[in-house]
Amino acid sequence: MSNLITFLFTLLILGLIVHWTLSFIKSTKYSQIAKARNYLDKIYGPFLDIIRSKIKPIINMRNGKELDLSPGILLILLAILRKLVFYIF
Repeated sequence: MSNLITFLFTLLILGLIVHWTLSFIKSTKYSQIAKARNYLDKIYGPFLDIIRSKIKPIINMRNGKELDLSPGILLILLAILRKLVFYIF
C-alpha cells in the first residue's frame, strides 16, 4: 500500500514539474508540446487556480512580466500531504 501511495505522489509531483517546465516553452497551437500542456493543465489547472485566487502573481516592474508562485506552493502542499498520508497510514 505504501509503495502505491509513494508512486502516486511521485507521479503527481513529476507531472507538476513537467507542467511548470512546459509553461516556459513557446509552441504553436497544435504542436505536441501544446497538447501536453493542455492535458496537464486539465489536471493541475483547477488546483493552481485556487492558489492563484488567494495569492496573486508577483509583477516585475522593469519588464512587466509576472512570476507565478502557485506551482511552487502546490508542490509544497503535495509534499506536506504526502507526509500526512504516510503518518496516517
